[in-house]
Amino acid sequence: MNVTEILKLVWPLILVQVGLQVYAIVDLVKRKKTRNLTPVIWGIIIVLGEIIGAAVYLLLGRSEE
Repeated sequence: MNVTEILKLVWPLILVQVGLQVYAIVDLVKRKKTRNLTPVIWGIIIVLGEIIGAAVYLLLGRSEE
């Protein structure tokens, strides 16, 4: 298996990850409050936690406004 074949398999996952991270960051910036942690810490979790960090923020970090 060469690099182009691997990229063809991984490309959709990369798009989903980046899309979810962008959505989570935009949501974080728009919200005035978050649950449990400060927005800065949530931002770090989203960026460094990749798809899991964004999913955790969307499930646990958003406050109900």
